[in-house]
Amino acid sequence: MRRCLGAFAERLAHDPSFAAFVIGVPGSGPLLSCAVGEYTRRLPSPRSTAANLGHVHSVITNPTHRRNGHGRACLIALLQWLAEHDCSHVQLRASAEGHALYEQLGFNTVDDAHMVWMPPTA
Repeated sequence: MRRCLGAFAERLAHDPSFAAFVIGVPGSGPLLSCAVGEYTRRLPSPRSTAANLGHVHSVITNPTHRRNGHGRACLIALLQWLAEHDCSHVQLRASAEGHALYEQLGFNTVDDAHMVWMPPTA
C-alpha cells in the first residue's frame, strides 16, 4: 500500500499526463469520490490524428455517498481534461457497479478485441 501511495503522490506532483479529480468535505473530511486517469502519446492513424490515448484507472465513491452524482461529476471532469489533452479515445475496465454510468456517458463495450500479454516470470 505504501508503494502505491508513494507512486500516486509522485505522479500527481510531477507527471502532467496523470490526474485525479476528487470530491471531499472541505478541510480534513472524508473523500467522497474520485476519478483517476492518464493519457499516453500515440501515433496517428487513418482513423485519428489525435496525439494521445486516454485511460481511466479508477472511479471510486465512498459507499455511504453513492447515488449522489459524485462519481459522475469526477468522471466527467476527468473526461473533459482528457479531451483537452487531445485524446482520440478513452479506455477503461468497467466494474459491474459502474457499467451503467459508463454507458450513460457514451462508453461502448468492446470486449471481443481486448487481449493482454504478460512477459514470462523469471
